[in-house]
Amino acid sequence: MTDCDIAVIGAGIGGLTAALSLQRHGFTVSVYEQTAELREFGAGLVVTPNAMHALDALGVGRAIIDASSVSRGLLFKHYKSGEVLRRQPPGDYYKSKYGASHLLVHRGDLHAALSAAVLANDRNCIHLDHAFSGLCQGESGVTAHFANGATIRADALIGCDGYRSTVRDRLFGSPPVTFTGQVSFRALVRSESLPEEIRQQAECLYVGPGRMLLHYPLRNRALMNVVAHARQDRWEAEGWAIPAQRSEFLQRYSDFHPNVLQLIEAIEPNALFKWGLRDREPLPQWTLGRVSTLGDAAHPMSPFLGQGAVMAIEDGMVLGRCFAKAGTAEEALTLYETARKPRANAAQLYSREQGANLQHIDPGRGAEAIGLFNYNPTTVPI
Repeated sequence: MTDCDIAVIGAGIGGLTAALSLQRHGFTVSVYEQTAELREFGAGLVVTPNAMHALDALGVGRAIIDASSVSRGLLFKHYKSGEVLRRQPPGDYYKSKYGASHLLVHRGDLHAALSAAVLANDRNCIHLDHAFSGLCQGESGVTAHFANGATIRADALIGCDGYRSTVRDRLFGSPPVTFTGQVSFRALVRSESLPEEIRQQAECLYVGPGRMLLHYPLRNRALMNVVAHARQDRWEAEGWAIPAQRSEFLQRYSDFHPNVLQLIEAIEPNALFKWGLRDREPLPQWTLGRVSTLGDAAHPMSPFLGQGAVMAIEDGMVLGRCFAKAGTAEEALTLYETARKPRANAAQLYSREQGANLQHIDPGRGAEAIGLFNYNPTTVPI
């Protein structure tokens, strides 16, 4: 089956990976993004070998490697004493064991590489300022409606519109997102402004009671990504990029190791943001007829396993393979859900569990320890 027009709702990392995979398998794809500008917000993420297999196969691996930092090995440390509780091996270890890189990536660089590759295949396939509002489907296809008044028809539609997914809500009437009791801080710090001791041990995860803080380098070690999560009973504000004060961050982490406090003090004014982590339960069903969900729209991941973007990339790669194998759009989406739902839903639940571990001075078992790196989305049976 190649005579199939597919609509992708959302031009984030998952949506663009899905679009690129579908293009590589010979399909016509149209991507609809609600924002007026094609860009990715945020800071750092980890791309582990299970996702790099897909990115290499899709032709963007080299660009991402060139823009990123290779892991030198993550240290898990006691929040107060700085004692090393556990070590993860450097990136070269993962490359030799799994055949793909383990990288520390600026989210904007990954997004730029994916969007450039998608547009190189079809320069008119991404449609901005198209906020999805509803759909109807029948035996012959899907009709999607947008807030700007536009209406389109496709043979299949994939919701890649994040944890607040409107596609998910229109399909299944999902309960609203809920506050998890976790508040997060993030910032980017110029590495040259940090003490040598912090630059030398660039990848550290400090675990403490009710709090954790992670830092690692980006863009060939020119920047230090800082992200922290702390328990909090209530949170009212909406948005994931709310300006925060350095004094608030310092106060909340005042009993952490001096290196942590130095790192926070190095954050420049207007460079610190906070947001409340929100969550939804795993979807028992991802697909209805000719419409399915992908990435956070299907399985919103908390950040504690470092696999949110990775799972979306896996989804996108497998989706293209399923359409290439199937005879109809409905069959393709059934294959996709069968191949992806058990793994991604399980990872979503384990990420929650890992969050509890990391905030009880317990390094827990990371993504490699539970076997996630053994998966190759370009070859896994479907």
